[in-house]
Amino acid sequence: MMNRKQITGALAGLLAATLIGVQLASALTQSLTVTGDGAVISGWGAEGGDCTRISSDDGDTTRLYSPTATDIRVCALTNPSIPSGSTINSVTVTAKVRSLDPVSNTFKICVRTASTNYCSANKDTNPTTTYQTITETWATNPNTSAAWTTAQLDDLEAGLEKANGVGMGWSYMIVDVDYTEGGGGGAAPADPPLVMWYF
Repeated sequence: MMNRKQITGALAGLLAATLIGVQLASALTQSLTVTGDGAVISGWGAEGGDCTRISSDDGDTTRLYSPTATDIRVCALTNPSIPSGSTINSVTVTAKVRSLDPVSNTFKICVRTASTNYCSANKDTNPTTTYQTITETWATNPNTSAAWTTAQLDDLEAGLEKANGVGMGWSYMIVDVDYTEGGGGGAAPADPPLVMWYF
């Protein structure tokens, strides 16, 4: 019969053997930043400039501006460096925008993949005129309705489309990719034999 010390040692060995070789997968995030104009430039040029104006989070210092309904502009992004075999959990576009007047000011957040724009439902800055951080998340690629792949992210662009004709400032945008590295979650090894010592 084992004494308390022997039982404790055996349990510690069992726990260590169970954990060896088991890689616990954890979600990671990689941010894609704006590098310049993308494939669609239709508006958002009332004050001039290109998408590099929204690469820095500096309020009205550098911004894009549009007072026109249906204006749309998408921006090129840095390519991700996500390890091969990873699972892409979601893509989230974050934009900082403000209305020039304290009224309803609507717009859509868009991603562009496979040469097609996919936009969110209308979002509204009402009633404030200060900059607001507004996001939209795509858990799957809207073009395929399947999980994103790293190859698809290489060609991803993102932007905004104005919905109504109220002046809007757009100061910043960033895209966050949530992913899980491959190789995690493997099955635990079989229980090791329980060794008993007798004296």
